[in-house]
Amino acid sequence: MSASKQSRQTENMARKVLIVDDRLDSVLRYLDAFGSRGYAVLRCSDAKIALEIFGREKPEVVLLDVKMPGKDGLEVLKEMRDKDKSRRACIIMLSAHGETRTVVEALKLGADNFADKSYDAEKLVLVVEKELRTKDLETELMGLRAGRDGRLRNIDDIIGDSEAIKAVKRQIADYADGDLTVFITGENGVGKNVVAEALHSHSKRHKKPFKHLLCTAFQPTLVEMELFGCEKGAFTDAFKSKRGVIESAEDGTVFLDEIGATTPEVQSKLLLLTETGVYSKVGSEGRSQRTDAWFITATNIDIPKALQSGQLRQDLFYRLNQAWIHVPPLRQRGDDIILLAEHFIRAEAARTGCQEVMLSGKFMDMMLGYPWPGNVRQLGSVVRRYVKSGGRDVRLHSPGVDELDSQRGGPGAFASDLKSTVRRETEAVEKKWILEALQRFGGNRTKAATWLGISRRNLMYKIKRYSLQNRI
Repeated sequence: MSASKQSRQTENMARKVLIVDDRLDSVLRYLDAFGSRGYAVLRCSDAKIALEIFGREKPEVVLLDVKMPGKDGLEVLKEMRDKDKSRRACIIMLSAHGETRTVVEALKLGADNFADKSYDAEKLVLVVEKELRTKDLETELMGLRAGRDGRLRNIDDIIGDSEAIKAVKRQIADYADGDLTVFITGENGVGKNVVAEALHSHSKRHKKPFKHLLCTAFQPTLVEMELFGCEKGAFTDAFKSKRGVIESAEDGTVFLDEIGATTPEVQSKLLLLTETGVYSKVGSEGRSQRTDAWFITATNIDIPKALQSGQLRQDLFYRLNQAWIHVPPLRQRGDDIILLAEHFIRAEAARTGCQEVMLSGKFMDMMLGYPWPGNVRQLGSVVRRYVKSGGRDVRLHSPGVDELDSQRGGPGAFASDLKSTVRRETEAVEKKWILEALQRFGGNRTKAATWLGISRRNLMYKIKRYSLQNRI
């Protein structure tokens, strides 16, 4: 078994998939595809039993056939959403006849996506995993906002003393007047949404609405409607007009997250909008509206490649990129990793009521030497697991992945040895300078930190990390 497949199995182990379909051949295909990836698969062919299982087992994913004996699949969907008003579950409708009217009705009732039953099982798994990633992002964002009583983040909420993150904070302060469109880049999980919120919080529009549209959370054809809104009768079953994100933002801030996922048609309309402030709702027959909203966009795509391939229009990119902020990956932020870990420990303890745990020296060394492909989001998950285990679970990745690479003696093993050597040499020099600074200023932490060119908080962390308390 490959390391990547083993990783996916471990990550999916706790996730339940409920398949509601009366066709045994379809069910067997799906059982094998999802079961081989570590999902716990439940199945039934009866609407009443499906609702019972949904309420009892609380599956993360439901694959729901539109046509079933007894209740119609759309009726079951409505009842499931009535039980799950927070839309925790990811519900994907299955049909051999993807009629437009049925698709629209399903999406209105709360379906996350629509899949053709002619899809092979592997393609369906990819659809499900994409929807789960989107659902995870939305859940995390809602959780973070709930934890701070709905308050948007500001510069003080961006944790870190590294030069890389200080540069980001300076750029936020520089661009927060709201006169320039801001383009935010960075890998998945680095916190681009936090930067966007901080920009709004420090702008002259901070009392106005902040509207966040995650473009990957909707089918490409629906992004236009979510962004611009639609008029009554714009399409079948559009029984009333809908306000889009732009109209809802009034003259506040619109944050378009993952702008690279938008269609060429939407990008053309965005270009006109950002140049003139004028836009039209879907189905408005040329009637235009005006906005004075501030636009912030973000993406994790390779910009040069996207411009060359046409995935992102060059003229739109240059229009949106009047100011650019690149959020560095966690692996380039040094000791910020520890500061963030301590923050997550406090947040998890406050959220669950459990006791705060101390970071062990071994765990800190492991975190500082790890490349963090999932960035801050991955660190948060690792620390939550660490807290729940009472400080015993120090895994940084799914079991087996890093170990397999090391056993093979592959590039990862060499890189790990090299990093360990460099880190040991760096720590020896760092400890020497810290001791000299503290002795020079008679143990005064504030003066020693100033002399070393680091924050007092950072110095206190390093004293604890190197166990220097008794040597001062």
